[in-house]
Amino acid sequence: MCTRRTRPAQFMSLSLLACATVLHVLGAVVNAQLATPPAPGPTAAAPGPAPPLTLHQKVVDALRAAGTFGAISGALDSLIDTADPIKPDITLFAPSDDAFTDVALNSTSVLTALLNYQTASGTYDFQSLLGLSVGYRIPTVTPKISIVVKDPASVNYQLDNAFITNPDIYNNGSVVVHGVDAIFFTRLYNTATLGPVPAPAPVAPSAPVSTPASAAAGSTSTTPAAGSSKSSPNDAPARPAANSFAFVLLGVITISLTLLISPNL
Repeated sequence: MCTRRTRPAQFMSLSLLACATVLHVLGAVVNAQLATPPAPGPTAAAPGPAPPLTLHQKVVDALRAAGTFGAISGALDSLIDTADPIKPDITLFAPSDDAFTDVALNSTSVLTALLNYQTASGTYDFQSLLGLSVGYRIPTVTPKISIVVKDPASVNYQLDNAFITNPDIYNNGSVVVHGVDAIFFTRLYNTATLGPVPAPAPVAPSAPVSTPASAAAGSTSTTPAAGSSKSSPNDAPARPAANSFAFVLLGVITISLTLLISPNL
């Protein structure tokens, strides 16, 4: 009888010990899971080497780097897919931006003709040009059209009506580019029939600028408010460890209560 009276107390002690042990183990597991850093996401592949620059890109880059040849650079880029004049064995006399101020390049045919008149057949670096005499005609890529040497001096070298301002902007032995201060007046120095020539740029009339009433009333900004945040696709998903722990704990407590209230144990 004495033994039967002490069995419930023994089971209660064992149950409490088991609960404590399980809780300790589960707590350690949950803490370990929470302390584990999220697995790194996929690493983006390193970009491959950039493709080499084309001859056209090298010439245009050199013109833009010279600082005052943005107009001719844009003109060359506009013809890259139709009639690109940048080819081996040529010399381009590139007009500066100021030379295009009063010129309307309003068609591809006009632009192509102009660039062809500015392009000599063959390579002439500045040292080669200095060896030419007054009156020498440099043939262009347009048949029967040439560029006339007017003054072969090392300073203020003159071709037709233009002066060389930036010699040897680009020279790779196959293509040479010099900067000049004007578009060649080809019609004056050649008797051959010329193609289309650029017309003077039209002058747009000035008009008073009026402010719409709606502008004075103000505008509604669509800029997101500062401090707003968006979830990142790389955020780690929430872990179910806490929910699992709650279910296990509930099961352990249920078993322990069952053992305590069983009268025959």
